[in-house]
Amino acid sequence: MGLSVRDILILDYFDGKPVHTKAPAYQEKVLGPHANQRIRLLLEEGWIRYTRPQETVNMLPDKALADFLAHYGYSPEGSHAQLVRRVVDNIPETDYAHAVPKMYIATMDGRREMNSHMAYILNARGNYGLTEGEIGEAQRTLAVRREPCSAKSILLRAFQQKIEIFTMGGEWTRLRNLYFTMGNFYVRQDENHTALTMLYLVFLLDMSGMENRNRLVTYEELFPTQKGIILLMNQLRKELGMSEMAVKTDFLSSIARMGPRLPFSYFSPQVMARILVERLRGFDFDRTRYISEANTPDASSKAYHYRSVPFSLPEGRGERRDNSSPQDSFGIRRHLTPPVPPVMRVPAFTTRPFVPSHKARRKVKRKVEPKRKTSVKGKEKKKNWIARILGR
Repeated sequence: MGLSVRDILILDYFDGKPVHTKAPAYQEKVLGPHANQRIRLLLEEGWIRYTRPQETVNMLPDKALADFLAHYGYSPEGSHAQLVRRVVDNIPETDYAHAVPKMYIATMDGRREMNSHMAYILNARGNYGLTEGEIGEAQRTLAVRREPCSAKSILLRAFQQKIEIFTMGGEWTRLRNLYFTMGNFYVRQDENHTALTMLYLVFLLDMSGMENRNRLVTYEELFPTQKGIILLMNQLRKELGMSEMAVKTDFLSSIARMGPRLPFSYFSPQVMARILVERLRGFDFDRTRYISEANTPDASSKAYHYRSVPFSLPEGRGERRDNSSPQDSFGIRRHLTPPVPPVMRVPAFTTRPFVPSHKARRKVKRKVEPKRKTSVKGKEKKKNWIARILGR
């Protein structure tokens, strides 16, 4: 009987760690709240075991091994491998078991389960944010197509499925963060050119101004790509031996082949390529310089939602990320839904009130109503002495 995905992730986490290791709180979403109790059950069931002293004696430093051999009358000279071999061959395990570390190590059955579900393990190690359902669906799709079901191919298929979903739904901020995650995936796979292509797409979506649900930010709120991503792009292009002009050409060809079709973008690809070269040279994005080359949004467009006046949402309404990792600092946490203003229901037959033109307003003479004198009953207003002299 096989293990669940969560048990396999627990095995992978504790494999090769000391026996006093405890699952940290930030791993609770991945390993579950009872990982420390679950590893003991897996130990009893034979999926994982403790290491023997002979397996971890090589972790001791040379000084400790030399002193130990000298204490038992053996030569303390030689390389680290020779010292370890001399201890294992000549001294019983019980004599040095107290001095060597004790660790967890997966058994053959546990190792077999981990190898058969390596896609889930790589997803947890890299914190790629894929769910068990997405990985399982990608694996079934590859099996139906009779394509290789390696861990790498399964993850790439799951990434591609999310790209299609985000593109159809207009979730451009999520798509941007997914491209950055894929860039980190390709960096771990030593595929620097493909990783650089993914970062091109991150830069494209950043400079376009598109957000989730086809919302468009104002030009003043345009989010420039973080400097850390620019430094990573510069490092990758140097490792690939690409000049700045080669990066510009590669950027244009990459977004033409793989870039999503956006409903709006503040800059054309040629202008973006110039901005990218300037960023690689160490210059920050200058809004005032490129405002004359920026496209003008259409507030009446139905392809995207644009607000000329920026609005703010209360805290806690940003995009929710299920996993946290050091690379989350390069993600964008933008708002998912704009605030809904109150709507007044008006009958369909109601017409707009008539407003005369400017010329018609001049011809209309306002009727001046005479002021009515108000008299107080029972009391007469006393006249002053000037009014009595003038006879008023």
